[in-house]
Amino acid sequence: MDYNFNYNIMIEYLPDILIGLENTILISVVSMCCAIIWGVAVALARLSHRTWLKRAMGLYVEFIRSTPLLVQIYFLFFGLPEFGIILPAFLVGVFALTLNSGAYAGEIIRAGIESIHQTQYEAADSLAMSYGQKMRYVILPQAFRNILPPLVGQGSYLVKDSALVSVMGLIDLTKAAAVTQATTFRPLEAFLPAMVLYLVIILTLIYGSSFMENKMRRW
Repeated sequence: MDYNFNYNIMIEYLPDILIGLENTILISVVSMCCAIIWGVAVALARLSHRTWLKRAMGLYVEFIRSTPLLVQIYFLFFGLPEFGIILPAFLVGVFALTLNSGAYAGEIIRAGIESIHQTQYEAADSLAMSYGQKMRYVILPQAFRNILPPLVGQGSYLVKDSALVSVMGLIDLTKAAAVTQATTFRPLEAFLPAMVLYLVIILTLIYGSSFMENKMRRW
């Protein structure tokens, strides 16, 4: 049976898809920034000499790795109100994506920190730097040069995983496409623009990171 692709329907509902795109970009950018900050904290905790802190963060990372993101979103969305914490779906989505992606980012950052040669630590110690100054000015800037590609890869996963926030009723790119399909009964016209826009976002991340990586090599 031939499928008659209707471009007019796709164009008619494109503004709704673009609203979903705006929300997807917003939740992805906010979550990505929070995940990197949280990832740094996780990495430093995992490298800490305090055994209880190292073990606690290790358990957290293993918990995140061992449970699906969708289950984590459901747990937060339906579980937090049981403790009297009622948050908008957007904030729950950011919280879930931050906790999930932050665990993976933490492991990436930890590996980057461990890749820095011991002489860099000794040089910082010779300047009488505190632990915070050492990490901020010496170790982390060098580590981020090494971990930029895997961090961008994790960022691309976060963008794609952000589609799961649609289960909370948040109108992101996936939800907007699903609503369009339910209204028009035209699945190709609804989901093709969403797929193309996701592709544009991911390719922008990949090529943008390559450009930044080349710039950083010249410094």
